[in-house]
Amino acid sequence: MKVTLLILASLIFLSPIQQEFVCLPCGYACDEKIHSGPGTCRECNMRLVPKSNVKFKNLSAKEFCERIAANPKALVIDVRSKAEFNGTSSEVESFGHFKDAININVNEFENKIPSLAKYKEREILVYCSHSHRSPRVGYLLGVNGFSNVKNLSEGVSVFSEVKDTDCLSDKFVFHTN
Repeated sequence: MKVTLLILASLIFLSPIQQEFVCLPCGYACDEKIHSGPGTCRECNMRLVPKSNVKFKNLSAKEFCERIAANPKALVIDVRSKAEFNGTSSEVESFGHFKDAININVNEFENKIPSLAKYKEREILVYCSHSHRSPRVGYLLGVNGFSNVKNLSEGVSVFSEVKDTDCLSDKFVFHTN
């Protein structure tokens, strides 16, 4: 009996815990699929990463605006191209931008993380046009020690439907394309 309990106890304590993996956040439905090991997402071709490393929270447009209103010291980051941010893009619709946002293109973001270290303790709100680039930035911030990161789910493309909020009239600049 003692031997059986000892074997059972060692199996429980020595067996590896099954780690869950998800695709590097891309803003598509495949972000929610759980995988049993590393590899590549079959749907979006993003690298699979440990689910425990995805630490940012997704917010609706209303919740995102509420966070901006509640925390004027939050760092708001637009991860689109400079032309999208400024409203000068002739290739894609730019929708608009938050007045106090800083613009760091998603393709340059990883290199800019050291310059953001002074904001580690602040709330960070990230967004793009359709929430396909900003989740990747939320992930990068999380794995680099930023603990209070929020992403605008669906991106600023949805703001044309919610123009009547106080947040948007005070804090958001709509672009006319």
